[in-house]
Order: sequence, then structure tokens, then C-alpha cells
Amino acid sequence: GATGLPAAIRAANEGVSVIIVEANYDSGGHALLSGGNVALGGGTSLQKKYGIKDSPDLLFQDLTDWSVVESNGMPDYRYNDRGIQRALSDNEASTFEFLVENGVMFEDRAPDTRGGHAIGISAPRENHCFWNKKPSLESPAGSGGTNLMRPLEASARKKGVQFLLNHHMDVIFRESPNS
Repeated sequence: GATGLPAAIRAANEGVSVIIVEANYDSGGHALLSGGNVALGGGTSLQKKYGIKDSPDLLFQDLTDWSVVESNGMPDYRYNDRGIQRALSDNEASTFEFLVENGVMFEDRAPDTRGGHAIGISAPRENHCFWNKKPSLESPAGSGGTNLMRPLEASARKKGVQFLLNHHMDVIFRESPNS
């Protein structure tokens, strides 16, 4: 899915031999069926293109500041682990660029706040993948998640990642490093 394929690509980029074991008949997980809305900010190239001022520090503030609340008054993120939120804030822009480098095409328009709640409290951060075809084997839901996951799958395959679809794994056997 949305975490497994990027992890596989990153490992393959580092020279690791990667096999994805997928219980389903297809790769992509729930993200393949999603609307393809991806909340990533902190100063992405798309934010910069459209003059949206954002930074890792502003994103971190939005995720941890007790005074930042949603329209319903809920302080969504204030209880989250600050170290995790700092790491998230510092890496969102590079994650966006990683997705683009691996073929994901976001709509060429300014990020917005329409895809989720607590997105873009201080800056718009919601990016959208678009799919304009009907449901099919390529796109089971006929939604934007297809244009998020299919490029990542293609990138992984191009980098030598092997896919075992319709497989289930219960145990991993590893050779001893001394053998």
C-alpha cells in the first residue's frame, strides 16, 4: 500500500533485494481504492509554484500548538508525540518530492484543504491525484488512488522489486550472517 511501496522503492534504491508479499490479487492496498488525496506540506515544490508559504516549522506548529484548533473547536494534534511530529514535519516536503520522482502525478493546481480535516490550518497542504476513467482491473474503484499507487508500483518493478501476489506469509527464515 501507501507505505509498503515507497519503503520497497527506498530499499531498492539502497541496493537491497526486495520482495513484496501481498495477500490480495493486486498491489496498492487501501490507497489504490482511495480518492488519491495526499496531505503533504512543509514547503513542497507545488506549494512553492503556487506561492504558498509553508515550512517544516509552520507545519510542526500546526501539529503541536495547543492554541491551534479546528473549526469545531477540537485541538486535533496537541496530544501527539512531539518527536514524531517533528520528524513528520521535517520530512513531508521530501516525501512529496520522492513521490513525484517515482512517477506520481498530482493535479497541477494549488494545494487546498478539501480532502480532509485539520489539513492546512496555517497553509493549504492537500494534493490530489486524478483518475478520469471508470472502474476496471487497473482501477478497481475508478478513483484518484490509482494515479497514486500505479506509478509507485511501476517504479518499484523498474527498480527490480519482485511482487508475490495472492500469497500469505507466516514465517520468515533467514540464513545466519556467519554461514
